[in-house]
Amino acid sequence: MSFFLHHKSWVTVEEELRIGDTVILPLGSMEAHGPHKPVGCCYLLAEASSRDVGRRTGIPVTPVIPFGVSYSYKNFPGTMTVSSETLSRYVYEACQGLVRTGFKKIAFFSAHGGENLSVLRELSLKLRDESEVLCTVLHIWGLVSLFAPSGFWEPGQRMGHGGDPTTSVMLYLHPELVDMSRAVSTPLRQPFEGLRTTSYSTHEFKGLPLTVSLFAEEVETSGLMGDPTKASAEKGKILYNKMIDYLAEFMEVFKKLDPSAGKKS
Repeated sequence: MSFFLHHKSWVTVEEELRIGDTVILPLGSMEAHGPHKPVGCCYLLAEASSRDVGRRTGIPVTPVIPFGVSYSYKNFPGTMTVSSETLSRYVYEACQGLVRTGFKKIAFFSAHGGENLSVLRELSLKLRDESEVLCTVLHIWGLVSLFAPSGFWEPGQRMGHGGDPTTSVMLYLHPELVDMSRAVSTPLRQPFEGLRTTSYSTHEFKGLPLTVSLFAEEVETSGLMGDPTKASAEKGKILYNKMIDYLAEFMEVFKKLDPSAGKKS
C-alpha cells in the first residue's frame, strides 16, 4: 500500500487513522539557486526527503506545497514567491483538513528556510491552541548541513545559498538537472563601509553577524552566496543518507508522542 496520502481512498485513510495519527507535510520553494541548478531545488529536496522517510516509516505523506516566501530572489527568472500571509493562510487551511480528518501530529518538512520557518512555527502554536495538535518544523536543508563531519568541506570553502551542501545533494538526487560547467565562485560584493557582507541579509560588524536585508543580486549577480565548484555527488550521498536515517528515527519517536502530554498536570 502506498504511503502517499493522495494515493489512498477516503475509506483507507479512515481505516489507517485507527492505528496512526501522524502525517508528513512537505514544503518547498521556487527560487534561484545559481546558474547551475534548478529553481526547484527546495521543492525537489522536500519531495525526496518526505518520500524516503514515508517509505521507511509508513507515515502518510501529503503532496508538496511548492511555493514559499522568496522575496529576496524575486528578480530572478523562475522565482515564484508568495507573501508570508498567503503561505500562512494556505498551509493553515490545508492543515485544518488534516485535523478534521483525524490527524493529531503534523511534521512540516520544509526544505526552504527563511520566512517559511517563522510562518510554520507560528502556525504550529495556532493549531495547538485550537485543536491540541502537535507539530514539528523541520528545516531540511539546515539539517543536511549538520551531518558534515570535521574536515568534510574544502579548507576556506565559502558556504551559503546555491553553494554547498545544496549542489552536492542535487548532484546525488538529480544529476541530470545540474550543469557544473556553469558553476562559478565569485567574491561577494561589499556594499557597506564598516560591515563585512557574508550573504544578502547577513553582515558582520566587529565579527558579529547582523541583519541588513538586501536583494540577492545586490550582493552577487548570479544569486550565489556560497561556492558550488567543489561539490560532488559522493558528498551529497553521504549527507543525504545520514539525514534520512536521522529523520526516519526521529519520526518513529514523534509518531508515538502524546499530543496532550504537555497539558497534563
